[in-house]
Amino acid sequence: MRSIFFLFIFGTSFYLQGQSFYFGPKVGPGLGFQKWNETDNDALFTLNADLFIESAPIEGTNIFYSSLGWRTRGSSWRFSSTNPFNVNSFDFKFRNVVLELGAKKMLSKNQSQAPYYFLGIRGEFTASTNLSEYDQWNSLYFPNKSFAKKFVYGLSFGGGYEFGFREFTRFFVEIGLHPDISHQYYQPPISSVVDPFFPGQTRTLPERVVRNLSLELKFAMKFLRKVEYY
Repeated sequence: MRSIFFLFIFGTSFYLQGQSFYFGPKVGPGLGFQKWNETDNDALFTLNADLFIESAPIEGTNIFYSSLGWRTRGSSWRFSSTNPFNVNSFDFKFRNVVLELGAKKMLSKNQSQAPYYFLGIRGEFTASTNLSEYDQWNSLYFPNKSFAKKFVYGLSFGGGYEFGFREFTRFFVEIGLHPDISHQYYQPPISSVVDPFFPGQTRTLPERVVRNLSLELKFAMKFLRKVEYY
């Protein structure tokens, strides 16, 4: 995975060599969704960040970009106690390093403000999870970190709005949907599991096939590195 990152970064820098380009940070909140055993979990609230670089064409409205970021994927089980103001939860977090490549289409040539849409592909490496927190329960009803996948991939698409009156500094806000194609977690059926509700009896746990789906809002500032030829 490290070699893939280096290849993508090298390819991006090679493509932009000798050309003007924008670069900067993107940060914002997100909602993580997962389905466990055909049951929709509650959303997981996250904060995400990226560093990105994108082309700055002299003419035209097509822009190519790449970004390297940090995401917390996952979901939550929430339930209320007898106190309605006290909500307990089990959060399932997958902390991923994300590499994304894609293209943006500006819907206007107006230099001060323009809406756009984007489409990209993602590759992710799961750096860590919080699933070991549930080892204390000693129950296979809880997810186990050994079934978490290290590599996942998916798509990204959405739209945004760019604005700014200075050539070298611009801003944009975007919202995107990020569905995974591959599994974040796969657990095959497990037999002879002690049933916690009926002591002395066992049952077979069905397989768990889990994919991520994230909704993200991003706020960004980008800076122009301008290349001029004389």
